[in-house]
Amino acid sequence: MPDSKGFTLTEILTVLIIIGLLAAIAAPNYNTYVQQAAAQAAQNNLISIYGAQKNFYLSPVGSGNFCVDTGPPNHICSDLNKINTNLSLNITDNNFTYKCARGGGPANGFQCTATNISAGTFKLIVTNNPIVLPGGSGTINPSCTYPAHPNYCPS
Repeated sequence: MPDSKGFTLTEILTVLIIIGLLAAIAAPNYNTYVQQAAAQAAQNNLISIYGAQKNFYLSPVGSGNFCVDTGPPNHICSDLNKINTNLSLNITDNNFTYKCARGGGPANGFQCTATNISAGTFKLIVTNNPIVLPGGSGTINPSCTYPAHPNYCPS
């Protein structure tokens, strides 16, 4: 029998089938993990915005008001660039858009939302629920809704 080196077609096809099966199992789990990590980062960003909102409220610029989107021409916290500028933050996020608006508690309260760019129904919201200033305490109440994939929401 001649000395043969190499692999048979059956061996190569068997290896390719095994690799395909592993990829089919791993890819969805990896995608879910990436989405959950992005959601956790957005939640952490909202908590940072929450703390900066308290400082803004007490500052001479805020003068007892929160940085919110109050409608034209005063969109002071209507997107991430304006939030970063007005609240002295340096948040970067390619997965979510951010906005702070009135609501979420007292008459001059705020509600900041992070909305997933690729899946517009995915929203993380942090509100001042309620916030008592100055010298009081407040609570962070982030909530997450994403009906299509509830497991993307951080716990």
